[in-house]
Amino acid sequence: MRVLVTTLAAAALAAPLPAFAQDYGPDADVDTDTEVAAAQIEAALGNPAVQAAVAEGMAAASEAMLDLPLAPLARAVAQAAGEDPEEIDPDMTMRSVSPRAQEVPDRVRESLPRMMGAMGSMAGGIGAMMPALREMAERMRAAIEDAGTSARY
Repeated sequence: MRVLVTTLAAAALAAPLPAFAQDYGPDADVDTDTEVAAAQIEAALGNPAVQAAVAEGMAAASEAMLDLPLAPLARAVAQAAGEDPEEIDPDMTMRSVSPRAQEVPDRVRESLPRMMGAMGSMAGGIGAMMPALREMAERMRAAIEDAGTSARY
């Protein structure tokens, strides 16, 4: 389930990345562009309709993954371990191996919207912090240049 959530998070965050990939000239308003991109991420991840659709899609994907045949992989592992691969149940699936696997789709449906909302809030917070971070970087750059100048003399 963590792989599914991580993949979803990466996809949701990567969608607006072209806004960050722009070639900013000296007159560009980078703070505004960054804040706009962060606001778009926040809006997309915070939208209940988007959250529900993504959660349903991920739940369906996890449901399908529960029925993937594991026997070929289990047989290869058994053979590599020196055991008899024929002892592996040919109908082995994740659903049959793990008794709590049935809960995964429902957990995805329940928790994914909340996680998306939290990620959206974090993106909004980072966007709001960008001007202050840029200002801090400028002050640090100036301090380093001052320190380098005074150290030479």
